[in-house]
Amino acid sequence: MVAPLTIAVTGIAIIPKKAERALLDVEISSTGFSRAFISEEVQLSCRRLEDLLRKTSAANDTQIARDSATVAHWSMTSMRTTSHLPTDQYGTVLKNAQRVYSISVTFDIRIRDFNRLGTFASQVAVLPYTLIHSVRWALTSTTRQAHESQLRSMAAEDALERAKDYAKALGLSAVWPVEVKEAQWGSHDPNAVMKVQEKAMDMRRPVSDSDPAFADLFFEPEEVTMSTRIDCKFEAE
Repeated sequence: MVAPLTIAVTGIAIIPKKAERALLDVEISSTGFSRAFISEEVQLSCRRLEDLLRKTSAANDTQIARDSATVAHWSMTSMRTTSHLPTDQYGTVLKNAQRVYSISVTFDIRIRDFNRLGTFASQVAVLPYTLIHSVRWALTSTTRQAHESQLRSMAAEDALERAKDYAKALGLSAVWPVEVKEAQWGSHDPNAVMKVQEKAMDMRRPVSDSDPAFADLFFEPEEVTMSTRIDCKFEAE
């Protein structure tokens, strides 16, 4: 009796969804010879940003307040202080070199109201020592969790169809699964079942003769892709 043929395939599932959040990575930083001075300047900009965030966040925990707020969530994610003595191209400390200090604070800001995103980004960008490193589109955790089961089912169905295609091409008709394994997307992803592909924003300034530097930015949201894959083994005869 001939042993069944083993067919190993990878099932893939992809669901595109309209972006629900805009993620802003904001850094406030300064470098100088006086640690006290740059610390004071960074703290002042941090307080100004926090004031802006409080004004644009929900006033209370009611659904109406959350829905009407520009900012869905924000947090200060890190604070870093360093110092070094300037060196030449060979790594030798310069004569009479003064120690240089650097301080940086980063914020994670999640925007709910895309219509107000341009105005908010412009207000953040003009704060002293402040830089918006990136703006990305994302989905809420509720949406991601709601589609996990559907993605798994779609990936399993895709794997089965692939296995049937191979079996048919080889003149086999009966196909059955013997092993299913969720594929790992990487150790950085806490959710091995699903990967969310976040896209960078299309950032465009309108033409303004009066003040083009600080005119509100226009943002065009894109779809965010949720996907998963599973490694499966089938037998066929």
